[in-house]
This record gives sequence, C-alpha cells and structure tokens, in this order.
Amino acid sequence: MKLKELTAEQRRIAVDTAQLYEHLLELQAERQAFRGGLHWKKVLGHDYLVRTIGRHRGNRSLGPRSPKTEQAYREFTETKRDLDERIRSINQEVARQARFCVAAGVNRVPRIAADIVRSLDAGELLGSHLIILGSHAIYAYEMAAGVQLKAGLLQTEDLDTLLNTKAEIELAGSIRSSGLLGILQRVDRTFKPQRKRSFRAVNAKGFMVDLIRAPIDSPGGLTSIGTGPDLIAQPLHGLEWLGAAPRMTQIVIADNGFPVRFVVPEPRVFALHKLWVSLQPTRDPIKRKRDFRQAEAVAQLSLDYFNLRFDDPAIKALPAALTAMIPGLVERLRERSSKTRGEPTALPPGFEDPEGEDHAD
Repeated sequence: MKLKELTAEQRRIAVDTAQLYEHLLELQAERQAFRGGLHWKKVLGHDYLVRTIGRHRGNRSLGPRSPKTEQAYREFTETKRDLDERIRSINQEVARQARFCVAAGVNRVPRIAADIVRSLDAGELLGSHLIILGSHAIYAYEMAAGVQLKAGLLQTEDLDTLLNTKAEIELAGSIRSSGLLGILQRVDRTFKPQRKRSFRAVNAKGFMVDLIRAPIDSPGGLTSIGTGPDLIAQPLHGLEWLGAAPRMTQIVIADNGFPVRFVVPEPRVFALHKLWVSLQPTRDPIKRKRDFRQAEAVAQLSLDYFNLRFDDPAIKALPAALTAMIPGLVERLRERSSKTRGEPTALPPGFEDPEGEDHAD
C-alpha cells in the first residue's frame, strides 16, 4: 500500500487546525441555545419579556417586567453578544489557519464535498440523520492516521450519504421544508435531481450526491429529509448493519484549507463493508477492484495506525457475511507486510489484474 506519512510540521498544522475548528463548533453549538431573541412587549399597559424562538416555534412569554426578568434580559443579550464576538474572532483565525494548511499540503478534500458536508453539519443532520460513505470517507481515515494515501483511492465525482431510517431527532422547520436538495442548492444552485423522485442530485459540473438507505422492514422509517420535493433515498442491500455500527468523527481539511467535520463508519466496519461490496457479482468490475483496494488500505490503517483488532467483540457482533471475511483479509495483510521484496499476493477469486499495476497501491 503506497502512502506518505505527514511530516512533523504537517501534523502540527493539521492538529492546530482541527483543535481550532472543534472550538468553533463548540461555540456554535452553544450559540444555538440563543437562537431568536428576547424583547419587551407591551400588553394592556404592562411590559412583558418575550422569547422569540423562531418562525416555526412561535413566541413565549417569560413574565412581566421585574428585577428578575430584567436581569434575564441583560444576561441573555450580553452572552449572545459575547458568543457572536468570539465566533467572529475564531472564524478569522480559521481563515488564517487555512492558508497554512494549503501551504503545508494537508488540504485534501474536494471543496464541493467539504462545503456540502459542512452545510449538513450546520443543519444538524450529520451523525444523527446522515453519515458519509464511499471514497470520501477515506479522507477521514487518512487524516486520523496522519498519512496521505494514493490519490487514485480517493478521487471520485460523487458523495455518498447514508440516511438513518430510524432517526427521530427533531429537525429545524427550514431543514424539513427544504430537505437535502435545498441544502445542496444553497451550496451550489445548479444541483438538480437526476430525474423525478431521484436518489441523486447532480450539479452543472457533474458532481453527484447520492442519498442511500437500508431497506425498511417496518412502516414509518425515513426515506427522505424534506417534507416537500426532495431526494428519495435508494434502498440498497448490505447497508442494514451500517446504521447501528460504530462510527468515527474526524476533522478533515478541504482543498481550500478550511476544515470540516466528517462522520463516517468506524474504519474496520468500512473496510469489511467495502470488501463485501467488492465481492458482489452484480457490482461493476471496475468499481469492484477499486472497492477491494480501498478495503485493503483502510484495513491496513486500522491495524498499523489505529491499533485496532478485527477479533474484538464490537467487530465480531457484525453480521456473519462480514465477519466471515476477516480471516482472509487479515492473513492477506500480514502476508503483504512480511514481503521483503514487495511481490504482490494473490487477489481474491473473481479479480483479474493483467497489468499488475494495482499491486503497488
């Protein structure tokens, strides 16, 4: 597996950027509690303190003017003002740090994908309703490991998002009305559904965003984010275990240097799922081979950089279709690691590699 370990300076810049962005996210989460505002409203000659919660949640009276409500008003407005100032200051630092990320070469994630995921996170969808799958998830694993993998393993023109069909967390009214398609169009107005009631949106440059889900066994499961016209998640066999599987959260860096939070499957789960997909006879042969290489790369990171084992209870609890592949995968990785001359080991049945080029991945 070809990879390049980050230098000490690259690691320092990446870690500093991640910590700064995590602090920004914490401030933004704290600021969410101050959405709307407080104001005085005169009713029948008396002032009442009213909390404006939002267009969809109405207003709530906190009581008539009194020392207590006046203090509440002062504390609310001062705290809100302070948070806004701190967020503005940290945003400036993030923009400054972005230039260092670009100069250091730790900027990896395509900007369009990063902007989309950042918008999903801001809409409180990431991790609760959606997680990132596919090739883009690998950016999280390589950043967590402090390495950079061969570009061919990561380059892709589509972003896969897995919908949690059992999500019950309440969404803001604006998100429910606009849906995933509305979020995409706020990032790039050229995003349009590929067809009516499609699971895929495509922008003018051909970048695709797919919404997929596990098959639903009982009624009432989510099939889309929005209540109006929106992307309709495509059910795919083999995704059933990913909804409940362990996850990983990682700050990654976009190609413009700005950080973004990714929520992805735990790396061993990703590797086993990719390996399973690569062995499905209905999978496109070109994609199957790439799936296998991605599975192998992430599994190797799991063993060599994350000190994770494939024989612990969390992994053995996965479906037999996945765990049955563990011995062969681990043995192959051990065999490759023990090679002193770098000769390729055999690909699994069903794979043809006439050129032999991919063995250097």
